[in-house]
Amino acid sequence: EFASVTARLGHLKKLGVNAIQIMPVGEFAGDRSWGYNPAHIFSVELAYGGALAFKKFVKRAHQEGIAVILDVVYNHLGPSDLDLWQFDGWSENDRGGIYFFNDDRAIKPWGETRPDYGRDEVRQYIRDNVFMWLEEYHIDGIRFDCTQFIRTVNGSRDQDLPEGWSLLQWINSQVSEKFPGRITIAEDLQNYNWLTRDVGAGGAGFGSQWDAMFVHPIRQAVITQEDEQRSLA
Repeated sequence: EFASVTARLGHLKKLGVNAIQIMPVGEFAGDRSWGYNPAHIFSVELAYGGALAFKKFVKRAHQEGIAVILDVVYNHLGPSDLDLWQFDGWSENDRGGIYFFNDDRAIKPWGETRPDYGRDEVRQYIRDNVFMWLEEYHIDGIRFDCTQFIRTVNGSRDQDLPEGWSLLQWINSQVSEKFPGRITIAEDLQNYNWLTRDVGAGGAGFGSQWDAMFVHPIRQAVITQEDEQRSLA
């Protein structure tokens, strides 16, 4: 939980850590999860200590000179414990109803719960969630999980999802305008250059994106048991 992690921030500072990334904290089904099954994205998981504990954690991290980057999940919701599911009773193909895609655009590897990025209510809902983390929790950066499943239907560019691309552009433009100095990061893993190009040039406007290969040498350096076998080059 956040209280116990907060007590260890001084140790991270001594190690020279200046930024940490927190996996998704939105309320999810059950008490144990990596957080990639968010049911209520505006609520901080109670098993972690809730909203106040998270705010104290961020404040303490900043006091130690450590930036906090938060992982967020907008490529799907749930798939369980969703109050938004079939919200007003209507749906097609037994899918999510007014706030979700009800055709094949709903289909993803993690359930058929992709929000309908073409609806103004959904776009505002996601944008407001980003702004909540930046305004109320003073998060320094937002890492968007699996953007390839926001900007495309099937995770590859042979089925673009224009509504998702324009949503990413809109959010990044707003963040750049209202929160200069904060960073947005795409976890896309496709080495797609247009993600980090300016919105004015037709890009998505992210400040950075994850390198799909970076994790492997870092993981090997961390798990190697003998220093003489460890390469930090």
